[in-house]
Amino acid sequence: MTYVQITRSPGVGLEQYERVQRELGPEPLAGHVSSRVGIIDGVLVTVDEWESRADADRFAAERLFPAFERAAVPAGATTEVTAFEDLTAGAVR
Repeated sequence: MTYVQITRSPGVGLEQYERVQRELGPEPLAGHVSSRVGIIDGVLVTVDEWESRADADRFAAERLFPAFERAAVPAGATTEVTAFEDLTAGAVR
């Protein structure tokens, strides 16, 4: 079972997203399966799949929030995160 996070970040654009990505650096993200980013109705939306919630939480605390600070991108108070355990991961379809 994997863990999926959908993050909607009003007021954050692709330029800011890319600054944070540069601050994260090229090192692999432990437990990270995949990531997608796009704009929906003017809002930056990211969808990340993780091997576990613990991996996602560790990444946020140890790498993501420090990268936001270094990139001078505020982690917005209006950011909305929807997260869930993917019950179909690995299921035969």
